[in-house]
Amino acid sequence: QSWLSLSEEELQKMVVAHPSILGYSIEANIIPKLQFIQEELGLSDEALRDRVVKQSSLLTYSLEKRYRPRLEACRAVGIDDMLVLYRISQSNERFYRSIGRPLPSVAFSS
Repeated sequence: QSWLSLSEEELQKMVVAHPSILGYSIEANIIPKLQFIQEELGLSDEALRDRVVKQSSLLTYSLEKRYRPRLEACRAVGIDDMLVLYRISQSNERFYRSIGRPLPSVAFSS
C-alpha cells in the first residue's frame, strides 16, 4: 500500500475485486512483480500506480509464467512491450496468435 501510495479506498477496491491478493507474499510475489513491470516497461512510479489501481488484476498473474515469457515474445518480434499489460488477460493461445508467434513448447498457465 505504501509503496504505491494507495489510499485505503483504493486498496479496499483491489482486495474486493481480487481477494487472492491477500494471500500473496509482499516480498516474494508483489514487489518482484511490480519491480519487473516498472523496470522492464519503463514506467514511472505514478504510471505504475495508476496502472495497478485501474487494473488490479495485474497483481494476480505469474511473473515467471506470464509476464516474462510474453515480454520476451514481444521483444523477439519487435512489438511494443506495453502489449504485455494491454493483453495480460488474454489466454496464451490468443496472445501468441495476436503477435504472430507460436505458443511456447512449454505451456504456461496464469
